[in-house]
Amino acid sequence: MRILYLTHNVTWKGGGAFFRAYHQARFLVRRGHDVTVVCISPDDKTDFHTSVTEGVTIIEAPDLLPGQARTGWDLWDAARRMAHFDGRDYDIVHGLESRPVVSLPALWMKRRSGVPVILDWADWYGRGGTATERSRKIRTFMHPVETFCEEFFHPFADGVVAMGEPLMERALALGVPAERMINLLHGCDPEGLTAHVMADARAQLGEDRVPADAYVLGYVGVMRPTTAALLFESLRLLKRMVDRPVKVVCAGNAKLPDMRSFVPDDCQDDLIETGWISYEELNLFLSSSDVMVLPFKRMTATNNIWPSKLNDYLAVGRPTVATDMRILRPIYENYDIGILTDDTPQAFAEGCAALLEDVASRQRMSIAARALAEGDLSWNSLVDRLEAFYIRLIDAVGR
Repeated sequence: MRILYLTHNVTWKGGGAFFRAYHQARFLVRRGHDVTVVCISPDDKTDFHTSVTEGVTIIEAPDLLPGQARTGWDLWDAARRMAHFDGRDYDIVHGLESRPVVSLPALWMKRRSGVPVILDWADWYGRGGTATERSRKIRTFMHPVETFCEEFFHPFADGVVAMGEPLMERALALGVPAERMINLLHGCDPEGLTAHVMADARAQLGEDRVPADAYVLGYVGVMRPTTAALLFESLRLLKRMVDRPVKVVCAGNAKLPDMRSFVPDDCQDDLIETGWISYEELNLFLSSSDVMVLPFKRMTATNNIWPSKLNDYLAVGRPTVATDMRILRPIYENYDIGILTDDTPQAFAEGCAALLEDVASRQRMSIAARALAEGDLSWNSLVDRLEAFYIRLIDAVGR
């Protein structure tokens, strides 16, 4: 198959949709398919750039918008994509999310050539979702736009890939037939992230970065203000519950400039911030943790959207303490990978303390986490189902 992925993220550092497309693409390439991933250039405003990584053709599209606005809204970018791919033949077009630079070129290609189009639905931006957590200006102007893009474009696609039951239900409510959908969670990368022995990982990082004698809670990636408030208030309580020092590693770019303002004064020395780090260092920092954490306050987005950072936690073979979210319950009920708590500081701290002091449970859950990453939630396993969905959709459309 000749497969075209369209994303609204900047290459490599822009967000989850690019990585979801890229990981799926590289496993499809291993199966003999010809796969192209389109994303946004980090800075170019006029020209396309093409590269090849692990057999995947990556095309960076020009975009006129600056900074955080470079996230799929530029109609110039959408128009350039339409012109660039005019006349090119694909067996299927898979757009990740429904912002204009994805949905407009995808549906235009469907209209022009009859190519089957899939729109992915992995996040809940509009209708009470993540757009409501942003600045007042963005909430006012972008929340209705996000809602429109999500709810207007998906019904026009030939197929929808939804990340979890809540988004499948939302698509069904818009009139998307169940037979045109598939529930596909984010995958794990057990090849890129390995389960290092904790003591070895800490030794490689050095005592000045991660103390050898402390309990360490690990967190990776973007952090909401509500998450920071819950995590660091829980840390303050947790320190009183256990008999060893406790540190929190925040690996990667949290995109929360005032994160330390959420940290109690007596916990300031317990936060380890890494900033942008290599994939290899990310592996070491996560492996240096005793327990991984997902301290989310229960809101529309957190309750209904799969937290892809959990896939990294599973890949390094660490148990995860998470607040009890609807999206997480099925996986926690079926796999022994950690514990769920209420979304209060007291409950979260108690959950962390119980797991930190129960070495046998942590070891058992670590094995189960890595097994899940190598099995049902591996990209290879998920792409099995995705490839079958592509073939079924192509047959149904009659290509």
